[in-house]
Amino acid sequence: MTKKKNNYGKVTYEDKFNGKTILTDKEKGYGCREDILEAIDQRIEHATGKRSRTLCTRMDFRFARNSHPPKDNSRMTKFLSTYNKDLKRSGDDPEYVCVREQSREKHQHYHLILLTNQRNHQFPHKFIEKAEKHWAAANGLDNAKGLVDHCTKDRDGKKQTNNYRLNRSDEDFEGVKNECFKRCSYLAKINTKGNQPKHKREVLCSRLPKSPK
Repeated sequence: MTKKKNNYGKVTYEDKFNGKTILTDKEKGYGCREDILEAIDQRIEHATGKRSRTLCTRMDFRFARNSHPPKDNSRMTKFLSTYNKDLKRSGDDPEYVCVREQSREKHQHYHLILLTNQRNHQFPHKFIEKAEKHWAAANGLDNAKGLVDHCTKDRDGKKQTNNYRLNRSDEDFEGVKNECFKRCSYLAKINTKGNQPKHKREVLCSRLPKSPK
């Protein structure tokens, strides 16, 4: 079942997208935006296609409770610019999809998936540390303690992974990649979206190379 929802474009309530399992529930009305699912799928396929080992990391970003950030995405845009330049200088070859959400909180928050070269790092700690440094700088703070969620626990406080190692030589490569996409499909959920100011983007993505004509 695919429906139009507000200004989202297409929303799917099916349990799969492009043959991969996603986090939806028809009975509860939990749907996913197809444009975000497509953006995630394209970047996972591009990242794993151009190198043999890729690390996918999840992070969430918030503003300080008593701060007064702008309603637009300028702070996140600044963060993404400096963060990606830093990662590129380190040879980490980043790809990303970042989505903006806002529910009852005073400020918007952001979810990010980061795809990097696993050759240099088996685990995401270094990427998270750098993210905290650049998020603090983007907000004019000394540190971003408590503002970058490492996504190591679910809503009930249970432990969960915040990264997937996608190695093309592994026998279960496709299975791990599909599980990674399923987890990342959380970014495409329709609830807490559509509350951004007019003409402000909800999805920020790294650029894909143009296909040869």
